[in-house]
Amino acid sequence: MVRKTKNVVKRELTTPGGVIFYSFVSKTTGSIVELEEHINNLILNNQPYNTVKAKASDLAKFYDFFIEASNVLHTQAFKEELTKKRHYSSAFHLRTTLNNIFKAYPSFLMDGKNSENPLARVCAINLDSTPLSRTSAKRMISSMCDFVTASNALEYSIVQQRKMDGLINVDQPFTAVGEELGMVKEIQPSQRKALIENSYLAGCISGGARVSKIKNFFKLPSETKSEEPKHFPMDAIGKFLLNTKTHRDKCLYALCFGGGLRISEAAKVRFCDLDVINEEVKLHDEGIISYLELVDYKSKSGKSVEHFQVTFIEPFKSFFFEELTNYLDQERPESNSEYVFLQSRSTKNKQTGLFEYQPYYRSAKSTIKEAWDSNLERASLNTDPRFDSLGTHSMRHYFGDFMINYAPNPIGGNGYSLLEVQYFMRHAESKSTKIYTSRIDIEKVRKDTQKMNEVILKAIQSGREQNFISITNQVHDI
Repeated sequence: MVRKTKNVVKRELTTPGGVIFYSFVSKTTGSIVELEEHINNLILNNQPYNTVKAKASDLAKFYDFFIEASNVLHTQAFKEELTKKRHYSSAFHLRTTLNNIFKAYPSFLMDGKNSENPLARVCAINLDSTPLSRTSAKRMISSMCDFVTASNALEYSIVQQRKMDGLINVDQPFTAVGEELGMVKEIQPSQRKALIENSYLAGCISGGARVSKIKNFFKLPSETKSEEPKHFPMDAIGKFLLNTKTHRDKCLYALCFGGGLRISEAAKVRFCDLDVINEEVKLHDEGIISYLELVDYKSKSGKSVEHFQVTFIEPFKSFFFEELTNYLDQERPESNSEYVFLQSRSTKNKQTGLFEYQPYYRSAKSTIKEAWDSNLERASLNTDPRFDSLGTHSMRHYFGDFMINYAPNPIGGNGYSLLEVQYFMRHAESKSTKIYTSRIDIEKVRKDTQKMNEVILKAIQSGREQNFISITNQVHDI
C-alpha cells in the first residue's frame, strides 16, 4: 500500500523528449530544491530506475516526518507528551534540535504510534504512520543518510538560496531555539510556520558538512542474528528443477543455481550472450543504457557487477543448455526480441496497436514470486518449513555456499577461497561475498584439520630433514 505524505508532494514527471525527473514540493514553502537536485542527479548518473524510485519515495517520507517534527517540537501537544516522559525530557533539552529530530526517526519508523520517544510518537499520530519492518526501516535510513552526506556539495549554494531575514539558528540546544521563536511569535501563523520549516531544512542541509558520520545518529536496536540457512537446500534441488513447470523457468533457475546469477540477471540474458558451441554464458553491461531511453531506463534495475563472465558449474550447465533447446523449440513465442526469455502472454503496443511479447525481466516481482511459489508447490516443497523464508535469491546463496564449501578445487580438495568465490559471484568487494559464504561447513573443517595433522605427523615420523615451513607448504598443496 502506498503511504501518503501530509507535508510533501512527490511527482515523477517526463519531458516531451522522454527524460524522467522528480519534483518535490513542500505544501508550506514550495520546491525542496536540494532534494530535487539529489534525486535527479541519480538519474543523470544512470542509477537503476527502481533504485531511484525507491530513494525518491524514501526521502519524500523522511521529509514528511522532518517537516512535521519541525513544527511539532514547538506545540503544546509535544510539550505535554515530553512532560509525561521525564527520562526523555532532560536529554531533549541538552541536545540540539536537529539531533532530537534525527534521533526520533528510527523509532518513528519502527514503533510508530507506540514509540516511547515523545517526538516520534506525536509525529506518528499526526501522520497516521504504521510501524515498518526492520528491513524497510534500514533501507529508508540508508537513503536518508546518503542524501545528508551528499548534501556536503550542495551546502553553500542551497543555504545561500534559503537565506532570509530572521532565519532561526537551529544548530543549538532545544531551549535556545524556543527562545528565538518566542521573540517572533507576533507574526502571522502561516509566516511563522514557513520560518520554522525553512530554518530546519536549511539546518538539515548544512548538517551534511558538519556530520562526518551521519549514520551514527541512527543506531537501530540490536537484532538477534537468524541461524537459519539462506541457501536453497542441496537435497531438494533435483526435485525442484524436475518439477518446475516451464522450460523457461527451468533455464532461469539453472542459471541461478549453477552460475550464481540473480534472477533479474538471468532474465536479461540475450542471444548474443550465449555461446551454445562452447556452452558459455556471459552477462552484459547495462551501463550503456542511457537515462534518455525512457522504456529501457524504467526497466533498468539490479546491482552492478564487477565483471561479466559466468562460472557455470555442472550439472546445471548441461541441464540449462538442454532445457534451452526445449524452450526455443516448444515454448518461446515468435518474436524478434534480442532477449532469450519472454513473458508468456502478449501485451498490446499502444503506438502500433500490435500485440508483442515483452522480455521476462520486465515482469513484476510479484509475477516472478508467484511462479516460484507455484513451482515449490509442484515439487511438494511448500510444506517444508525450510522454505518458509526462502525466495529466488536462495539459489544465489546456494552457489556461494557450494563454491566455498564443496566444489572440487584444482589441488584435489573441496572449496575455493573467499577471493576466488568473490570473483565467481562478480562482487566488487569481499564484504559482499561474506554475506553468502558466512556459513562454513564445520564437518569439512574438522576433516581438513585431521588431514593436515596426519600429513604433519607422517612427515615428522618419516625422519626426513625438513623444517616446519616445508611441511606446512606440503599441507597447503593437499
